[in-house]
Amino acid sequence: MTIIKPLTQLREMISRSLSGQTNLSKSFQSFFIETMELMLTHTGRLNFSQMARCGRSCESRFRQNFKKAFDWLSFNKSFLESTKGHRIAIAIDPCYIPKSGKKTVGLDWFWSGCAAAMKKGLEILGISIVDADANDAIFLKAEQTFTDKKRGRKPNCTKGMDDPDSLTGWYLRMLSRICKQLLPICKLIVADAYFSKESFVTGVKTLGFDLVSRFRDDVRLRYLYSGPKTHKRGRPQKYAGKVDLKNLDMSVFKVDYTVVGKIVCKMYTAVVNAVSLDRDVRVVIVDLEDTGRKRQVRKVFFSTDTSMSAKDIFDIYRTRFQLEFVFRDAKQFTGLTHCQARNKEALSFAFNASLTSVNVARAFARQQGIDLSVGSTKTLLHNAAMVDRFIAMSGKSPNMRLNNTDFKELLFYGVRAVA
Repeated sequence: MTIIKPLTQLREMISRSLSGQTNLSKSFQSFFIETMELMLTHTGRLNFSQMARCGRSCESRFRQNFKKAFDWLSFNKSFLESTKGHRIAIAIDPCYIPKSGKKTVGLDWFWSGCAAAMKKGLEILGISIVDADANDAIFLKAEQTFTDKKRGRKPNCTKGMDDPDSLTGWYLRMLSRICKQLLPICKLIVADAYFSKESFVTGVKTLGFDLVSRFRDDVRLRYLYSGPKTHKRGRPQKYAGKVDLKNLDMSVFKVDYTVVGKIVCKMYTAVVNAVSLDRDVRVVIVDLEDTGRKRQVRKVFFSTDTSMSAKDIFDIYRTRFQLEFVFRDAKQFTGLTHCQARNKEALSFAFNASLTSVNVARAFARQQGIDLSVGSTKTLLHNAAMVDRFIAMSGKSPNMRLNNTDFKELLFYGVRAVA
């Protein structure tokens, strides 16, 4: 393994991903490459003043360009080459962003999963592609959540909702704005149990997607009637009784197996009717051990695509959590919570740039054939930036000479492979 100029390789990789967008000026392209480079080399806070101190541009250039529109989804699609031929799905999940200040746009009370409580701040809805075969996630786009009511005509995906301006309505409107870009990639959406409600499922189906999610533990399911017709007056019988999760009818449910770590999980699957969704779905019932509970419960996963296999439904839902790791890496290493702007466009650019730089870091490590975490990749690129600075400051001084061995030793200082 030989890495001679990591920063040069990083810039070339970002430049190749930008080549698909023809409407960008050379000035903005150079700014974008510099921004991605700073997010993966600077170890301090990633706000405008700190980026100006460590970068090649002034603070006003960062402030002005962060307000410009950029097609993040098209840029991040260039990282999807590794998912070809794999089982993929579009994962969506909201993420709480701590933020203070009375003038920040979109400031409200949102649910924080880490705190398990409502907290004042901002929220973004992240969209990524999750790969069930590679157990990985590739970020596509994030959009800030706004709770104010929207005037004008509501999209078709929110028709029939009691409150189209609710959070569920906002998530559906965001998906409707980019569905034409998402449908060619994948027609399957995976989300957590919050989204297993009739209004969201109906809206997603209207947009042309299917949904994989999880039901609540007290879900009401009904068997489908498949017996002979009586030819009597009235509506034909559709259902054959309630599904008792503790005592399944094994003449309807089929048994399948999957491996989770070193544990073999037993799955029960069938096509039943979900009362809360008012539609037939493919359910997968799995006994998962929860050490925090005295009484173990069965988890019920489902897909609106009844032709999916039980293993695909279960594996894709488990892979959904990889999007959480993208949020984690962006918060820890690429400054997802560092932006101090109050402008809507600048905040959107900062959120997307931080999450996109996680894609760039992972793609850079794969390109080098190294199994590195985002933190170790950033350490490697930070060391490369420091070495370049040493060489630039030394000039032609005969007292400072670095050969290839010294360069490699400095480059990998503090870098370790993933355990």
